Amino acid sequence: MLLYHINISGKIHGIGFRAYVQKIAIEHKLVGTVRNIPEGVEIIVNDKDFMKKMERFPMLSRITSHNIEEMNIVGAKYKGFNIIESEY
Repeated sequence: MLLYHINISGKIHGIGFRAYVQKIAIEHKLVGTVRNIPEGVEIIVNDKDFMKKMERFPMLSRITSHNIEEMNIVGAKYKGFNIIESEY
């Protein structure tokens, strides 16, 4: 399975951003994860164009940057799209 690593920076903590990402991924039948990181949010998803699917971000969010990289992972198995709990 080809996966993409997306890092999003900006004002996106504490406003339901991860739940929004999960909702969009599930609507499009995608698999992967989303989690908070100190710099913003990290998404792993099986769709290179995932950012285009997120047409409207949550009202309080302010995206300052994002980057997308193809991941070279062997044996990665995802069932559904999950939110990973914050560690900080």
